[in-house]
Amino acid sequence: MEVKQSYQIYEILENIDKETYRKVICKNIKNFRLELYNQYKKEYNNAESSNNPYSTENVSSYLELSKVHYKRLENENDSNKYVSLDNLIKLSYIFDKKLDDFLK
Repeated sequence: MEVKQSYQIYEILENIDKETYRKVICKNIKNFRLELYNQYKKEYNNAESSNNPYSTENVSSYLELSKVHYKRLENENDSNKYVSLDNLIKLSYIFDKKLDDFLK
């Protein structure tokens, strides 16, 4: 691990593009959910979407969010979106992903 000077840390923090990493997180949330949604649908012979644990309705319910709010989290073009750390952790359990997978 490299030890940095204060000015180096400030430079790193100034170069973080919040909008880009938020878009990546939102895109991955949607991709992970859809992947599991389709897998569930395939394994359970096109079960009704209301029974699918990975439907937007069900995932939003697990997070205790409205469906509209959750859909905004999946929308990478919504500039007002914000995924709390608590919800990101819950999503990592729901989707069986590591937290760093959401940033890739």
